[in-house]
Amino acid sequence: MRVDDWNRAWRALPLILLVVAIVIAAIDASVPPPERLLTAALSVAAGVWHWWMVMAHPHWPERVAAPMVVYFAVLLVMAAVLSSRHPAYGLLVLACFPTAFATLPGWYAYVGVAATALVVVGGPAAVLDAGSPWSIPSAIAGGALAAFIGWCIRAMEAEVERRLAANRALESANLRLAQLSEENAELQGRLLTAARQTGVTGERSRLAREIHDTVAQGLAGIVTQLEAAEEAASDPEAVRRRLAVARDLARENLSEVRRSLDDLRPGPLAGTTLPEALTALVSGWSGVNDSPATLTVTGTARLLHPEVEAALYRTVQEALANVARHARARKTGVTLSYMEDVVVADIRDDGAGFNPSQVRGTGFGLTAMRQRVLRLAGTVEVESSPGQGTAISVSVPAIPADREAR
Repeated sequence: MRVDDWNRAWRALPLILLVVAIVIAAIDASVPPPERLLTAALSVAAGVWHWWMVMAHPHWPERVAAPMVVYFAVLLVMAAVLSSRHPAYGLLVLACFPTAFATLPGWYAYVGVAATALVVVGGPAAVLDAGSPWSIPSAIAGGALAAFIGWCIRAMEAEVERRLAANRALESANLRLAQLSEENAELQGRLLTAARQTGVTGERSRLAREIHDTVAQGLAGIVTQLEAAEEAASDPEAVRRRLAVARDLARENLSEVRRSLDDLRPGPLAGTTLPEALTALVSGWSGVNDSPATLTVTGTARLLHPEVEAALYRTVQEALANVARHARARKTGVTLSYMEDVVVADIRDDGAGFNPSQVRGTGFGLTAMRQRVLRLAGTVEVESSPGQGTAISVSVPAIPADREAR
């Protein structure tokens, strides 16, 4: 049974007992008819007063204190007057005990119980026999019992209200959690979409770098050899040599393209170490471009993560390709330095040089080089000036290889 149901039941009790008292008084033949008529009129007035103040306005006892004090005082006086006219109306006086807790707020309820106890034992129409030695103890005990019962009811009502408030808070929290779950699902969908887009963009950049490092450079080398063959048309041996180099470049880059499509490590690194692959790269580049180039390895060479070795190899490859295309260098040197935490590749030439501020952000070669190295949290530094040659230094973390993966 809910708190509101209990309140309605307690507030209806005075009307119920008043009706019972009216019936008893009406059938009492010892009361003269004029007296019964006046008592009935007072009874109706008490019933209307209670109905108007409590039943017709059920929210008044919960919100308005002063009118309820006036209501209870008037009801108690009317109950005392009626009980003085006929003992049956003592039921209405007794009904004032629970009514005090049903209608009066806070400590006013206990004052109402005490006032009712005084009416019961010592009022002008005392319900108990004032001459009895047990009248006062009985009234005190009855009032205390009524106060205790009222206090228990108030405590239970407070506990019920607390639980209802907790349930409402829990329902609100569950609703909020459901809303957050929907928002989280929507956010996850957006994140997945963004992750897919990022993955697509990253894969496009990777393929662009791979194509640049293989097909583009290979085709550039082939074109260079064919142009050199045209210039040496009068020398059949030179033409054959240039064509042989172009054919080898085409086969090598075809193999590179196939490996790149399979997302494997660069071909020259398959089954060999990074220093050995760079030795072959520098030696081949020197032979193709008729320009001396050397490789120096410092520190203790060790196996590194495939992406680290691939980034270093591609960086050296791109730097040598730039030397061949732009530098017109007489001498080129490559240094691979193994340190404790990083590996550094330095490529230096004594060629024409350039102004780095004028070419920053242009050309895919340096851009791809930086993108590849930055993915590994590495750095790329370029030093050059017109007529003073160029130095490129690439530093990447020395991430060890997973031996099982290799």
